[in-house]
Amino acid sequence: MPTIPASRVLRLTGPVNRVFISVAAVAGVLFAVLSVLVVLHPGPFPFDGPAEVDVQAIDFAPLAPFNTFVSALAGFVGVGVGVGIIVVTFIFRRAATPFVAFSAVYSAIYNLVNVIIRRPRPTGVSHTTHDLLGYSFPSGHVGFFVWVGVLALVLLARGLPRALYIVCGVLVAVVIVGAAISRMYVGAHWLSDVVGGFLVGVCWTSLSLSFGRLTGPVFSPK
Repeated sequence: MPTIPASRVLRLTGPVNRVFISVAAVAGVLFAVLSVLVVLHPGPFPFDGPAEVDVQAIDFAPLAPFNTFVSALAGFVGVGVGVGIIVVTFIFRRAATPFVAFSAVYSAIYNLVNVIIRRPRPTGVSHTTHDLLGYSFPSGHVGFFVWVGVLALVLLARGLPRALYIVCGVLVAVVIVGAAISRMYVGAHWLSDVVGGFLVGVCWTSLSLSFGRLTGPVFSPK
């Protein structure tokens, strides 16, 4: 993989993958721009309302269990699951623990931005969810599913044949999109919120994947 020449900083990070660091930079800039726009305009953007209405107009009754599952990961349940993933990694894939723990820092960024911006939850739509912790922007659920999806591909599916690995990648993408739609369907987030959550997840997981000191123990032969 292409790498950046070593320097004092790189002694801490290890070889830096140009592709992943570029993806992290682009996602980070886009998230920063979106965050500024939300600060300037805390209400829904012009496209948020129509998108929410369109999503909620679809009959998702057959997918009710999925919506329940996604919603159940809110608040301290999601935190517990995240901590559990790190603990399980430490037990069964100890060398990968630094990568998993560092990649989990996305949640700190999400929470920090969430409490600073304090965007109100959606109102004036058919479905709304009450008594939710936190605020609307960005969507922590979407960031969580990006994180878990990347971990699944890196730690569990990487050794599969190429065709099966691609299938797993598609399934991960479907679940992430499904989680985003679910959060809009239950009225917990606007479209711009789930996009923000996606960008946070992509930015930080890509940054984690770019540092050779973190990924070396994960990708090295057993």
